[in-house]
Amino acid sequence: MKGLILGAAALAALIATPASATVFTNGGTQITVVDGGETTSDIVVSGLVGTISKITISLYGLSHTYPDDLVLGLLGPTSQGLVFMSGTGGSTDVNNINLTFDDAASGQTPQSFTPAGALNGGTYQVSNYGAYQFTFYPNLSNFAGYNGTNPNGTWTLFVDDVFPADGGKFAGGWSLDITTLSAAVPEPATWAMMILGFGMVGGALRSTRRRPALAAA
Repeated sequence: MKGLILGAAALAALIATPASATVFTNGGTQITVVDGGETTSDIVVSGLVGTISKITISLYGLSHTYPDDLVLGLLGPTSQGLVFMSGTGGSTDVNNINLTFDDAASGQTPQSFTPAGALNGGTYQVSNYGAYQFTFYPNLSNFAGYNGTNPNGTWTLFVDDVFPADGGKFAGGWSLDITTLSAAVPEPATWAMMILGFGMVGGALRSTRRRPALAAA
């Protein structure tokens, strides 16, 4: 039994190990909101091993005179889209606030024109009150939808201003925080534990098989 535990533990170590999160930015380049139009900003991710296990997005220095106009979406390198903000903040101006969107956040941004109030800086869940979608790509409902996919490639932030007359900017640009899960190369000691563990399990099974014959005699 002890050998089985050792073998299982070693196998678990072999299958996957979490990597630390890596932050990628657009270099802090300002994104100017096109009044009544759309603008995009790219981040190229490279050098990550394994597949995504968690992703969050942060936007820096948002100012806008009518935040309800904003629709924000993320398109990943595997052509999956996620609209993560729309219909929030109402008509109350925002000035130089930072926003992070994370599936693990405690709640959503305040919906426009409800008693929840104005949009403030903070960390929020996906808040797509307008039910916007990407037209030509598969749509996700949360960031976990990217899990298991390749993180490397071009990630594009879409910033739409859906009604003319007000403007704004993201003065500090944006960033992605990506955690990956990758297959591990076992240490020599791990291989030895696995071999020893499986050998002990095999011996135990052979011993078990002999017992009925001995009992019958």
